[in-house]
Amino acid sequence: QMLSTFLLVSIALIAFANATEYPKVFVETYYEALCPGCQGFITGPLTNVMALPDIAAIVDLKLVPYGNTKKNADGSFTCQHGVDECTSDVFELCTMYKLSGNSSSIISGDTSEIAYPFVQCLEINEGSPSKAESCFASTLALTTSLTWDTVTACSASESQDVQNFGALATPTHDYVPWVLVDGTLLQNTNTLLYNICKAYTGPTPSSCRVSAKSATSPVCNN
Repeated sequence: QMLSTFLLVSIALIAFANATEYPKVFVETYYEALCPGCQGFITGPLTNVMALPDIAAIVDLKLVPYGNTKKNADGSFTCQHGVDECTSDVFELCTMYKLSGNSSSIISGDTSEIAYPFVQCLEINEGSPSKAESCFASTLALTTSLTWDTVTACSASESQDVQNFGALATPTHDYVPWVLVDGTLLQNTNTLLYNICKAYTGPTPSSCRVSAKSATSPVCNN
């Protein structure tokens, strides 16, 4: 019995050491809610990667919904695909902010992984703000203490604030989705899994044996 307990503890310690010894792969995604290419990436390659437990475990995900939005002289914002895109972007930004209560989460991305199921649902629905409440109800309302009322209150009174943080968090880019893997631009977003596996310095996850796709990926230019 004592030997069995010792073995179990040893196995647990080894697993913990393996999980903490190697840095996660930092995957940054800069996008906008109504961009078809962004929707395709979030609901395709990113969804496929995050559905693999051994890959999701080695990924540090950052999502910033701002993309090609422009700030106007009066402090307002114009989104590439119109008012609905601004509304959905703000819903997502407010969610990331309110999950921690700190607007700096938009810049750091420390709540992105928690917010991801909501973002994914909204992008499956082509970024339509009319689907935001039902997406929230089926995702974060079930897994966090955040309420939809808190998100909508933020969108009503703090929209420019969160968009300013979105602007600060978004690097100079030529198009969206602008995806970086450990700081290196992903020229073809369909190779996300391959590049995560290539960047990871730990033991090779079994899912990394899947061959990478080579098809080109659509974008929304500036």
